[in-house]
Order: sequence, then structure tokens, then C-alpha cells
Amino acid sequence: MTPDLGGTTAPLGHACFVEPPAIFVRHTAQRQFIGPGTIMLPCGDILMAAPWGRPPTNIEELEATAPVPRLCRSRDNGRTWDDDGLMTMQWSVGGMISDGGISFLRLLDDRLMFTAHRHVRGLHGGGLPVVSYSGDDGVSWSDAAVTGTSEGVWYIMNERTIQTTSGRIIVPASHMPRGTGSFEGDRNIGLCLYSDDGGQSWRQSRRAAMLDDARGMAEPCVARMADGLLMLARTGSGWLYQSRSVDEGETWSDPSPTSLRSPCAPLTLKTLPDKRLIVFYNHAQPLRPGAFFPRTPLCYSVSGDGGEHWDPPVIIDDTGAEARDRQCIYPAACWTPEGMLLLWSVHAADPSGGFGDIGPELRRAGGGKRAIVAYPS
Repeated sequence: MTPDLGGTTAPLGHACFVEPPAIFVRHTAQRQFIGPGTIMLPCGDILMAAPWGRPPTNIEELEATAPVPRLCRSRDNGRTWDDDGLMTMQWSVGGMISDGGISFLRLLDDRLMFTAHRHVRGLHGGGLPVVSYSGDDGVSWSDAAVTGTSEGVWYIMNERTIQTTSGRIIVPASHMPRGTGSFEGDRNIGLCLYSDDGGQSWRQSRRAAMLDDARGMAEPCVARMADGLLMLARTGSGWLYQSRSVDEGETWSDPSPTSLRSPCAPLTLKTLPDKRLIVFYNHAQPLRPGAFFPRTPLCYSVSGDGGEHWDPPVIIDDTGAEARDRQCIYPAACWTPEGMLLLWSVHAADPSGGFGDIGPELRRAGGGKRAIVAYPS
């Protein structure tokens, strides 16, 4: 099936910046910033946390010393950040928070919910996610707890968790069932873990979104719609695909392509304050079928009709686009009075499209980037 390209073949526009992109934290030779999560507090401060576990980091070594992340705080809409120290969270669930990313969510009962991707030894990518809750806006957190009961290969990325008006908490996830692959990025199914009792117990979708291509429905995002839920996922087809649910995530429709051109690369789906949808993703022609690259430029596209149609993409960061030697990935978005605060990771990339070792100097060539972008007109 060939997607309707709409206006996406026109020259791409550029975002209007209130505060231009700038690196606010640098990678080191052994620590890589990736997958931030953000939440604005009632006082106007913004909390942010991000994993530092990513190759070549020794995950097992970090697991023994620092399984939980540090909290950072901004008092100026994300321009500058202070270190609030390690999260005050008891950790006895095994593994550690890894490079999949972190999500924060303000629940209907006013607690903050923290969700994170969890690295577990022997699994490709990670195990079931971990959750924690705060009743004092992040000063203290409940003991870390694993959602679900069926450990295995799971991917839960940053800025994902939502809650429906009924109170159901939904954590979008991709899962690689036994026999469907042996490497991170093999064929995944898209589904949700959900809770109807405030996070005390969890179930998972009875019918997942399944796509018969090299990558499946990987790293899905979910947004609330007037008539149900919309899922967007990265695939190996060269396009982002969508699936829909009319029963709050229990079952998902057969996936279909969108007009959003992309390799199998990260995306983040959000609902703007005016209720339109916005997706942040890498708008690019894949190097080859099933490719994970290129992962620049980082763009956004807006939909005013629940994901049926998407506006032409707008460039946020095209660092390395011509040379294909950079990744602009795993964006987070927070709505401020000034505009959209965006945080993302910039990493070096092999122009041939591989994940091979690129050396310590290139690994340090980047970090966490931030910008304040004017809201789409």
C-alpha cells in the first residue's frame, strides 16, 4: 500500500525559535545522554530526567552503583538546568534504567508517575518497565515496581505514558515475543500495558498491532482521540504506521501507513494545548529497506483531524543531514507559556547506516540539546 503523500513532497519549512537549539549537557566517552522525560510543576519549574546508560557504557557496572537517574530542574522554561541529585527511590527490582527513556505524567489524583525502560541482563533491549509515584512533586518517590508479570524483551521509550478520562493509565510498549527475533530491532508487536486501579495492578492488550515487515510496530506512541486511541510506530517500511483502539488499548486495529516518511527511527507523539496532534520524528528517506538511518533532520508535523492527515513537516534540527553523520533522536516536549520546550539527543552516526563502533571522539560529539519552539500556527 502506497501512502498518500499529501504535501510532504514540498520543500520543508523551518521551525520558529523562541530560544534556538543549543547543547545543554555533553556526552562523555563512557556516558551517553538519551531519552529524556519532562514534567512542568504547578510552581512553573520543569523536572527532567534521562538515562545515561547506552553503549559503550558498562551497564552492569552502572547497575551496581547507580540504577536510578538524577533529577534536573529548570526555573527558566528549560534554558538552564540545575542538578537536583539522584531520585530518592528505593530500587530492588533488578536491572537498571537504560537508554529507552523516561516518562513523567501528572495523574488525575495529582500524583506524579515515573515510567522508565529497564535493562535486564540477558535480554535484548530490556525487560518490563518500572514505575514509581510521587505525592510531593518529585521530592520523594515510592519504591520502584515492575509493571506486568511476563518478563521478556520489551521496549518502553521516553515521553509515552498517558491517562484516559476514565482513569486508565496506559504505557505503550513494543514486545518481541519468543521466536520472532533475536536482536534489538527485530520484528516487534505494538501494544499497551494498562492499569485501572491507579497503578496497583497491570494487564496488557489482548490484541496487539502487528505488521508483517522487518521491524514490525516498534516503539509505539499513543494519544487520546475523541473516538478512542491512536497509536503511531516506527517500522521497516519507510513510513510511520498507525493503529487505532476503541476500547482504551485492549485491542488494536490492523496497522496502516501514514504520510510520514521515516526510517525505523525514534518518534514522539503528543497532544498540543489546543488539542491538535503533533509528532516529532526523523523525516528522511531510509538508506535501504528496513534501515534505521538516516536519523536527521528532526522534524515535527501537526494533525488537526485526529491523525487522518498530517501537515508538511517542519525542521527543528538538521545537524549532519547532508553528511549523514549525526543522529537527532528521542525528543521530549513540554508546553511552556513561551512555546514548546524540546529536548533531544544528538549523537554521531556512521554514514553507511550501521551501529558499529565509531570511536570515543565521535561518541563525545554531541549531547543533550534543547530549544524553545513557537507553537504551530
